[in-house]
Amino acid sequence: MVDITHKIITQRTATAQAIVKVGSPETMQAILNKTVPKGDVLEVSRTAGLFAVKNTSNSIPDCHPMPIEFTGIEYEFLDDSVVIKVTVKAIYRTGV
Repeated sequence: MVDITHKIITQRTATAQAIVKVGSPETMQAILNKTVPKGDVLEVSRTAGLFAVKNTSNSIPDCHPMPIEFTGIEYEFLDDSVVIKVTVKAIYRTGV
């Protein structure tokens, strides 16, 4: 790993965004109404996002494990897509 011992501890924030295109209006309604046959896709994606944030250092070589202070996952629904925004905050020597 890169030596970060010389860096000061500060609040670090990162935001990522994904746009997921939905195949049909019926699919969007099923997502919104929580009637997708395999379950609530928004809660599953939220769980997957939280798991990914907490385990990033296990998946990426040279990634420092760090104390995550906040993870926010928001959804915005458009006509044919879902915008997913994830914000992560940490108080540490290196960025999130």
